[in-house]
Amino acid sequence: MRVFGKIRGLLILLILAGVATWLFQNGKITPLIQKAGFIFGGKKDSKPTVKDFEFKPVTRRDIHQKVNATGTVTLKTGAEVKIGARISGKLEKLPVRIGEQVKKGDLIATIEHEDLLARVARYRADLNAEMARLEKVTVEGPLLINKDRAEKEELEIQLALAGKMLARNTELNKRGVVSTTVVDQAEERVEVLSAKIKLVQHELILEEVRLENDIRLADAMVERAEANLREEEIRLGYARITAPIDGVVAFISTQKGETVVAGMSAPTFVTLIDLSKLEVTVYVDETDIGRITVGQKAIFTVDTYPEKFFKGVVRDIHPKAVIKDNVVNYEVLLEINAANISLLRPEMTANVVITTGTRKNVLAIPKEAVKRTAKDKFAMINVNGLMMEKPIVTGWREEGFIQIKSGLQENEEVGIPIKPKRDKRKKRRRRR
Repeated sequence: MRVFGKIRGLLILLILAGVATWLFQNGKITPLIQKAGFIFGGKKDSKPTVKDFEFKPVTRRDIHQKVNATGTVTLKTGAEVKIGARISGKLEKLPVRIGEQVKKGDLIATIEHEDLLARVARYRADLNAEMARLEKVTVEGPLLINKDRAEKEELEIQLALAGKMLARNTELNKRGVVSTTVVDQAEERVEVLSAKIKLVQHELILEEVRLENDIRLADAMVERAEANLREEEIRLGYARITAPIDGVVAFISTQKGETVVAGMSAPTFVTLIDLSKLEVTVYVDETDIGRITVGQKAIFTVDTYPEKFFKGVVRDIHPKAVIKDNVVNYEVLLEINAANISLLRPEMTANVVITTGTRKNVLAIPKEAVKRTAKDKFAMINVNGLMMEKPIVTGWREEGFIQIKSGLQENEEVGIPIKPKRDKRKKRRRRR
């Protein structure tokens, strides 16, 4: 009987163990435990159940590492031009106004210039006089030279005839027909003509040199007169001030009728800016600057267009730190994409996101599914109807998703706690 009783007790234990195993595998043991706890303890077990979670699969996606910073839309070097006067005088015309779009070469202002017109007329008359003097030299000089050449030719003819007379008289003197005096006179005639020819030759050379020098001097005087006229015409051109670039009139400091005085520096009275030459100066915290490199892509928004994204690329990183609110920052310059740049204005505040890296096709889960303890991270998964903690190793985070380096497999489902709905009626009662 004792053996039979032991066998019966063992069978009962085996049956109870089998029932418990079946209940555990079918997820029915947890409700029983909760009910038992409620019966004996008066409270429900606080351990979360499957009904307390919404399940999302582990998926693959690209995760981007980003740096968030603020900045300011600024003008590039050369995009702002301050226009002033290089001569003194009263401002006669100022046909532009603030906000007006102007093209390169358009008239900006006119300064009184009657005195400059008179000086230009005087220098033009001086140039005409010098040109007339040059023409006179180039015409009269060759005439004098030709006259000396003709005189030389005439003397050479006379010298040839005198030579013949000398030869003939010498022959006749040998025959006793003419006296020695006649021969001497013929010789004297030859020598005199030879001397005159030499004199004319020297005068001819002198006239040629003189003509060359006179022409060179007259040319120099013409060039000098031209330079004086050109200088005065340039000064006259300063009276008409034109736009050096395409841009918008941003500032006017001098009004029509006022007198401007040009001294060591030109007085500025109109400022032009080229709104197509904008950039973004971004202030990046010292903890993030090490991840920024030239060529990285960025997007930004401005307060006036909060839902519009502007694209840019990192163009330059300044090495010198900027202290703002006791925080060390470094200036990063963004080259703005030409599309929609016309919507931007200088000094607008920009909210910038710079993409510093990309991990493609990695496992990721919603950030709400990641739970943390003091040392570890884990995700809740459904195991046969029971919620269990599974340790995980995370990586980068982006837009509500966190990269999973290890601990989970693709398509495995993780639990996201369902937030309890608040009773609106209780809120209304509280307000009352």
